[in-house]
Amino acid sequence: MTKLLYLIVIIYALVILFVFPKWTVDDAYIIYRYADNLANHSELTWNIGEDPVEGYTGIVLPVILACLIKVGISPVLGSHIIGVTFYLFGGFMIYLILRRLSIREVTRSIVVLLYFTAPFMFTHALSGLETTLFSSVIASCVFTLLICLENKEKQIQRESLLLLLLLLAGLIRPEGVVLAIISIIAVIFTKVKYKKKKPYPFILLSVFVYLIPGLIYFLWRWKFYGQILPNTFYVKTHSGTINVYTFKDMYRFLLTYLSGPMLICILLNVIDPDLSLKRIREKRVYSLNPQYIVVYFAITIFLLLVFIQYAQSSLLMNFSYRFFVPFFVVFLIIIGVFIDLGLYVIQWTRRDKHLRYRILKILTASLILIQILVYLGTLRREITFCSEYKQLIDEVHKPAGMFLKQNVPTSEWLIIYMDAGAIPYFSELKTVDFGKLNDEFLAKGNLSESEVIDYFYSFNAGAVVITSYDWDNIDYTPELNSIVNDPRFKQYTLVKKYKTPVRKNYFEFVFLRKDLL
Repeated sequence: MTKLLYLIVIIYALVILFVFPKWTVDDAYIIYRYADNLANHSELTWNIGEDPVEGYTGIVLPVILACLIKVGISPVLGSHIIGVTFYLFGGFMIYLILRRLSIREVTRSIVVLLYFTAPFMFTHALSGLETTLFSSVIASCVFTLLICLENKEKQIQRESLLLLLLLLAGLIRPEGVVLAIISIIAVIFTKVKYKKKKPYPFILLSVFVYLIPGLIYFLWRWKFYGQILPNTFYVKTHSGTINVYTFKDMYRFLLTYLSGPMLICILLNVIDPDLSLKRIREKRVYSLNPQYIVVYFAITIFLLLVFIQYAQSSLLMNFSYRFFVPFFVVFLIIIGVFIDLGLYVIQWTRRDKHLRYRILKILTASLILIQILVYLGTLRREITFCSEYKQLIDEVHKPAGMFLKQNVPTSEWLIIYMDAGAIPYFSELKTVDFGKLNDEFLAKGNLSESEVIDYFYSFNAGAVVITSYDWDNIDYTPELNSIVNDPRFKQYTLVKKYKTPVRKNYFEFVFLRKDLL
């Protein structure tokens, strides 16, 4: 029966992927630009021939896309292939983790069902970003960590694989470095506490397999880009101590997508706590093996540390809870463990408390059904969002970029205020990104208004593209209003306006310097 459920779930996921809008988020075009510059000009930078800037989050995706470009595959298609592949692979890794923990088949099927039907996963599989790649590598690290903490042969090979995966995770997104540090500590702790072995061989292995390669890359990028951290980090750092919107987003995420499974965990384990504790004390739960508990603590600490950083950041472009997708994968693993523990209570009550058994069974099935119905309801919202966004790119950003490519000399600068993804990518012009992701000067923050205005006009840009909320007048931010009200802006003439019916208050204005007309 469970095999049939797995088959149905996979078919469902593939069907949704087939009919889902083949969209690409604007930020993905930033990565495409870096990949294209690397593939065609051997420079991993925003503007060819200019001071390099690190406007991408991790090096892995642009390098992979550059390789695909070299063999004739477009970065859009390549990123979609990567996103879909690792979305499917992530579900497979969750299944392997739960099987490794000896979680019973019915629980595994519930967790796999929740993963493959989560509507935001389809959005991220096709967004063009590294989201599903990172989440599946996180799952792979957890699986390999479980294997490393077991008392089995070939430990050097297992530990080497873990360290390589942790290195890969850190090169995909900086958060992977946090997981690496915690995982290495977990392995050392387990060796000393439970295996009674000296940790020095593993520490030495970590130095050669993880630390030295990671340090070489870190020193290279520090020398090449001139900054300790990616430019995106400085842009997203919140001005205050805590960003309350991050907490609100996490609350909405948990409430919408995990409230049903969490209620099941609470229901099954609280209904008869004495029985649950008895089973734990008797050590009859394989998934609560001491070494595995170390893993649970490790991934929980990882989530907490990353969330603390997120709480102090402005999570730009957190569409469909993008930054929480790796959290979702880890939450599902932990939920699977607790549901499985609670199922023991159900089985026990079946013997002598038939009414309680029926009630628990009905409530569990009802909560799962309600959660799936919520998924189906939000799936429509995700499809609408991606469809409208695709139309925005096709009708506004791409035409604007192509117009600039055809009408502005390649020697001229382009200034973008604010969406610096598809427009610079299709224009192929040197670009100043006033969204700050690809500009070190603007990313520093604490700039006076006059400094920003002078910086804007210092490029004597041939073209300026401005986002506006009003079709008749420029209306976006007070900073932008100050820029366009400066007398120097009179050297520009409005030549094009772009709009789409799916965004009633979103327009792009294209200005050219008068001598280029």
